[in-house]
Amino acid sequence: ILVKERTEKGFASPQIKEINQLKPAEVVRDQYGYWSHPEYTKYWDEVIGKGAEHCTTEQWNALERELNIETIRKSLELEDSKVWQKYVESSDASDWQPVKPNGDWFLVSIFCNEDGAFATWAKEKTA
Repeated sequence: ILVKERTEKGFASPQIKEINQLKPAEVVRDQYGYWSHPEYTKYWDEVIGKGAEHCTTEQWNALERELNIETIRKSLELEDSKVWQKYVESSDASDWQPVKPNGDWFLVSIFCNEDGAFATWAKEKTA
């Protein structure tokens, strides 16, 4: 049935939500080795809060749904103990080259917090 016919016959028009698919972006790290995907940063600032260092599990799950991704987080401490020592002394993660997981993962963020330095990887969520 055409949309016009559906409306005339009292059927609600279909609500189609466009998928906001996060795609890989060029990684240009700052002087300390940190970087965040621009669309991820935009979502974080607008929804979770500009400058927020943490989010709830519910907020993270909503981020994954909205950007149609699944994510994993890797720790500098567990990946490269030599670079970790430098990071502990200086908060400089620029020598860290996070190891990409097998598959279609792409980098979303390299960041630090009170627990250390981390890389967040994402891939398109599949049904």
